[in-house]
Amino acid sequence: MTFFRHLLVILGASLLPGVHASHDSPEKILGSWAVVSPRMHILKPATVVRELPVSTKTDRIRELTPDGQAFARTNFSALMIEDGAIVFEEYAQGATRESPLNAYSMTKSWTSLAVGEALCAGKIKSLEDPASIYAPELAGTAYGEASVRNLLRYTSGAQDPGGNGYSGIHDTRDFGAMIRHDMSLLDLMRKYGGKSRFKAGEKFVYNGLNSDALSLVVRGATGVSMPVWFENTVWQKAGAEYPAGWYLDRDGHAVGEILVFATSRDFARVGLYVLDHLNGKMGDACMQAFMKDAAYPHVAKGYWNSAPSWGLGLHYGADGNTWMFGHGGQRVGINVMANRLFSANGSKDHPFTDPDAQRLLAK
Repeated sequence: MTFFRHLLVILGASLLPGVHASHDSPEKILGSWAVVSPRMHILKPATVVRELPVSTKTDRIRELTPDGQAFARTNFSALMIEDGAIVFEEYAQGATRESPLNAYSMTKSWTSLAVGEALCAGKIKSLEDPASIYAPELAGTAYGEASVRNLLRYTSGAQDPGGNGYSGIHDTRDFGAMIRHDMSLLDLMRKYGGKSRFKAGEKFVYNGLNSDALSLVVRGATGVSMPVWFENTVWQKAGAEYPAGWYLDRDGHAVGEILVFATSRDFARVGLYVLDHLNGKMGDACMQAFMKDAAYPHVAKGYWNSAPSWGLGLHYGADGNTWMFGHGGQRVGINVMANRLFSANGSKDHPFTDPDAQRLLAK
């Protein structure tokens, strides 16, 4: 199945009321493209694709491939890269290396990388600047008053639209209206832009509108939408091989917290971009410093024992490694000391998802 057909399956099934959700024929899926495509920015492959050679370590391949196959069996994909080479690459349930898969909340980490690139390009002068300097439309909201750093840390002090402090779930009706383009991200941030009982910088609250506010910051700072900025910086440097899709609201702002679709190989390449900055193999001093700051455990999340701390858009795992996490089995784990990366996509979090992923990354 081609990239666009896969994308339509995902969007039609889970996001867009009125878009045909049937998976039983490519024709029905393709018939929805006219509705879906105007709501996405399609990232083109990088000019120079990063090669992913197969490892020559036959003992490692023999040792780890059965575990990779077992992990993929209940997911869509599982991919291990060590010293820049693939140790195993497994797909299941109809997915292939060309299948665009859902990032879910791994999108939040991609948004933070775009912010880092804007900072190091001089577009954002300081992470301590209030967001409203770059996104004046956020003035009068807690998001506009928050520093860029506190938005990255999820400590903006804004009220939690989900109400429980950690789930990141919005008011379902309003978030659905934004997806349908009946509301904008700015409408959401103004509606839920009051201050919580916590001061800015005081407490982590898993509120995805922080990432959506960063989307507006990047656009205001760079003069282009965040997916375009990401495509011109992170995506190129990561050497992405396939197209990807990033959902836009009705004003053309990227949803910064969710709704990115890419292949498992390109999720892994973005992970390698992070790894190469953390170990000093890629980027200038500014981006290397930003990445280390992003991966540092700045604040305790207060839940999720597998990844108890949060940096600037990256998770700090209980295993001491850097992670991008998304609902439904989306994982990119980065072991800097071992120069190793594990990437996986799925549709369901299983009780063994995190223990198995962390065990594989540690091997």
